[in-house]
Amino acid sequence: MIQGKQNIAQEGQRPVGRLRGVILGVILIWTVLVGRLVQVQGIDHAEYDARAWAQYERRIELTARRGQILDRSGRLMALDRSALSYYAHPAQVDQPRAVAAHFAAAGVDGQQALYGLLQSGKPFVYMGRRLGDEQQKYLAGKSFTGVFSEREITRLYPYGSLAGQLLGHTNIDHEGREGVELAYEDLLRQRHGSALSLVDGRGRSVPGQGQERETPQDGQNIVLTLDAVYQGILEEELQRAVDESGAERATGLITDPRTGDILALAHVPLYDPNKPGKVPAAWRLNRAVSSPFEPGSTFKLVTAAAVLEEGLISPSDSLFCENGLFRLEGGAPIRDTHPSGMLSMAQVMEESSNIGTAKMARLLERHRYYQYIRNFGFGTRSGIGLPAESAGQLSPSNKWSKRSQETIAMGQEISATALQMAMAYGAIANGGVLMAPRLVQAVTGDQGQIVEETQPQAVRRLVSPATAATLTEILTGVVDRGTGKMARIEGVAVAGKTGTAQQAAADGSGYDPKKLVVSFIGFLPAGAPELVCLIAVDYPKRKRWGGQLAAPTFKRVVERVLHLGNRPGTHPEPAERQQMAAGLPDLRGMTQAMAQFQAEIRGWNCEFSGRGEVVLGQEPAPGTDLDPVGRVVCLLGGDGDLRLPGPVQGSRRQVLWLRQMRGAHLAALD
Repeated sequence: MIQGKQNIAQEGQRPVGRLRGVILGVILIWTVLVGRLVQVQGIDHAEYDARAWAQYERRIELTARRGQILDRSGRLMALDRSALSYYAHPAQVDQPRAVAAHFAAAGVDGQQALYGLLQSGKPFVYMGRRLGDEQQKYLAGKSFTGVFSEREITRLYPYGSLAGQLLGHTNIDHEGREGVELAYEDLLRQRHGSALSLVDGRGRSVPGQGQERETPQDGQNIVLTLDAVYQGILEEELQRAVDESGAERATGLITDPRTGDILALAHVPLYDPNKPGKVPAAWRLNRAVSSPFEPGSTFKLVTAAAVLEEGLISPSDSLFCENGLFRLEGGAPIRDTHPSGMLSMAQVMEESSNIGTAKMARLLERHRYYQYIRNFGFGTRSGIGLPAESAGQLSPSNKWSKRSQETIAMGQEISATALQMAMAYGAIANGGVLMAPRLVQAVTGDQGQIVEETQPQAVRRLVSPATAATLTEILTGVVDRGTGKMARIEGVAVAGKTGTAQQAAADGSGYDPKKLVVSFIGFLPAGAPELVCLIAVDYPKRKRWGGQLAAPTFKRVVERVLHLGNRPGTHPEPAERQQMAAGLPDLRGMTQAMAQFQAEIRGWNCEFSGRGEVVLGQEPAPGTDLDPVGRVVCLLGGDGDLRLPGPVQGSRRQVLWLRQMRGAHLAALD
């Protein structure tokens, strides 16, 4: 009986327990739902709101282009172009070995390296970025599952290695890394934009909904003072000098002394900025601004300028040059290559006498000499604005040894960059006024409008116009009668100086006799200079003197520049014209421009008949005497029609010039 009552009570309690369970379950579910609602609508509202908008928004990048780099005539030296990049999703690639072999055959990378990318387990890999035209053409021949392509912007240097060290290059992210590209990154850099629109569930744009747009901004363009044709000539002749002498490298500059414009700045070995990783880093170095060297005898210009300006000596004053051997304080010897006794100050420069130069330097007070050197721009950066510019090395005068004044006068115990040396000679050519080097002529916008134009800037007057004229006359004597005779150019007065300088040994033990830098720096025409040209050749194995190697290289460079017609605008005075007119040169084989030039500098009128670019014949004949206002008639034809007698070597050289100008390297520049 009692047992039955207990069973009935237990059966009555079961529905109540179930109800409680249901209620607790409902409460728990509602608690979870409310908590989730609080999380979504409150705590994580921003995140979920962003996710929702992401489903309805489409953002498209609007690509901008990096600014262009142009030479002074508007030739494009650097520009952007579209190129293909290939990427892969390795998990989707079903033929990894075939893909790797295909890309390796296109020269993208090694087959094993490419195969390793596809086996890396990464969800995304680049197979090749911004590939060249030939690579793109080859790769387009096959398609593979899991391999895709996309368009990217890459940098193109259309003239290849031309001015490579000066221009620099960009990295894979389109950022300037060396040269002009790095120096003017802020101006050249592009700012990409974007467009934002709303889409429906099927990805279609929603009508009537406004778009948010950030306008892309192309980089600004840089117009250089550089002349691409001058640059090509300078690079070719530097390469020829290196090949002929077995030298390690060479550097050259062409400037306009009146403005400080850098017309050409070249280095050999060359490197192609389209392929910066293919050459040693040392080849990419702009040594003209970043690698100082002991200049040797070309530095004697500064010593001569100082003593002339101070009135301590005149060109005709004599100096005893000790018959080739002179001992300094402490017994250190100074020697001359050509031993001499008495030489005038002008002859000291012509013969490049170390002893005579040391004695000139002794006439100056030490601190005053130091100030002249500083004023010429040594021991300080020029301000050209290129990366890694060196100030060179010049110790303060209070730290000079007892022999420093004499050794510095000869271009030792001091180092300078090629740019500093060229600007120093440019100051004398400019009547004694030092100009700041100017590399950028203007900054232009995407429509070619001028945003900013730079003007020539005078730094300071170094010497009086009279001193500059006297020194120019002395330097003209160096070329006419002294160590620079191989730089002479017919009909054009050239002023310049040779240099042959040993460089310090790597272990600091003194000078290494095998490490010579031979150089020549000159300007022309001497009466009204318009061009300065520097040639420096490092460590030649043959032709180990500045007068043997650098001077003739200077001559070839300048002759070819004159040959273009972009020549100095002054003409000889009537008396000089009459003297030159005594013998009409052989114009046959010259181009029309060169024949015109040879006639004009002698004061003759030159007329042409026929068609072609080469002078086939002339009237009067070579060697004929003409009055200063004589007339020469030249018959033109093609260079294939030219038939020259063997002895006419000068004419043959002109034909070679013409053919070089028609070559692929320079033809592309026109």
